[in-house]
This record gives sequence, structure tokens and C-alpha cells, in this order.
Amino acid sequence: MNKKGVIVGSTDTDFCNVLLSKPHHAYVLGLWCADGYHRTSSIGLSSVSEKLAQTFLDFFRKYFDFSRLKLRIYLPVIADADFEVNRLSKIFGIKTIRQYRLKKAKVPTLHLYVNSRPMLRSFREARRAVVRATNKEILFAYFARRFDGDGSISEDKRSDCRIVYSNQLEAENDKHILVRLGFVLTKVYHYKDARTYCLYVSRLEATKFLEHISRYSPLQKSVSVPSRDLIYCQR
Repeated sequence: MNKKGVIVGSTDTDFCNVLLSKPHHAYVLGLWCADGYHRTSSIGLSSVSEKLAQTFLDFFRKYFDFSRLKLRIYLPVIADADFEVNRLSKIFGIKTIRQYRLKKAKVPTLHLYVNSRPMLRSFREARRAVVRATNKEILFAYFARRFDGDGSISEDKRSDCRIVYSNQLEAENDKHILVRLGFVLTKVYHYKDARTYCLYVSRLEATKFLEHISRYSPLQKSVSVPSRDLIYCQR
């Protein structure tokens, strides 16, 4: 399939470059790194945020026929399934939505994805290549999305500014990127009980960091630290 100059289905070289060519594409990459959904031959987003899912949908629609996009929703047991399916179908324009029930779910969780091995390879390659990127706009857009997905900060908007990772390599790579961007007071902590790695930005640099990434973030998100994280991430 050839659409807008990007060949999806035969090669991923050009598309990998696309992901690191514009801020808009870079924050989609950062979002996938934070909340990405993937299997052997599919790639997408898993999120409770309809705004983030819409961002990924808009990105996919540039490179795939709309009929190829798929959406699954995981609903709380007490949710009105017909109402949610109809509502989400109108929002995203996807007629066929698979639904599942989750006992522990409190709000609907969206899995938006497309079956495409070349696209999946492209995102994985771009995730590895971002550490070598030099364009500051690209890098701040990438961090804006990582922060929207897995970031938090205390109410004073200075202390406990951090991004949570599931593996050490990505946390350390992002730390090196921040140092190159001028944020030298950064540290990575490993919390064994939570099985996570937290990349902290010093309170002396947090305000500057948020000012830079806010230009690329479409979310006016709450910046308070989730209570579940406080259990494991006390200094």
C-alpha cells in the first residue's frame, strides 16, 4: 500500500525516518513507548484516555485505509455495553468494536490497533534510534508524550517530577537524552516491589522541563502524583 509517500507493507526504512522527522510524529512515538500495545504482527495503543486514542487514530489514518483499523474495549462489569459501544463508535468512526468485561476495570480501556508488521518494526527501530536524535523539538515532543503516558509531578509542579518505565534500558537511554538537552540533574531509581524504573528530573530543573514539553502536549492533565505510586516511590 502506498499512501502519502510512505510504503507500508514492503519496507519500514522511510517510515522510521518519518517518526523522527516532525514533532507531531515524535510525540506519537513517545506515546507508544509509554502506552504502546503490540503483538507479533499488530501495533497500537492501550489507554483509558479517549484523547490519546484519538491522537493515535489520526496518525494511523494517514497511512492506512480506515477499514484496517481495529478497536477493542475492556469494560467494567456494571457498564452499559451497548451505550459505550455506540458512543465510542460515533467518536472514532469505527463500526466494528469488540467488547470484553474486566472485573477490576473501573473505566473503559481502549485498545486501538492495526495489523502491520512493517509498522511495528518501524516503531521499534525508531524507539532505538531516538537516543541518537539531535533535533531538540523532536526530543521535547517525544518526552511530552512519554510524560503524558507515564509521567507525574507533585502539586507544587517542582518535586517528584518523573517518568515511569518498565525496563532499565529505556530509562537510562532517556536519561542520556535529557542530559544532552541540558537537564543534568537527573537520576534513575529502581523500585523492586513495583517492578519499575523511575527517571527523576530535579526540582531545580523541573519547571524548565515542563515548560519545554508543554508546547507539544495536547493534554491539560492532572500533575498530582498517583496515590498507588506513592507506596513504592518514596525517597
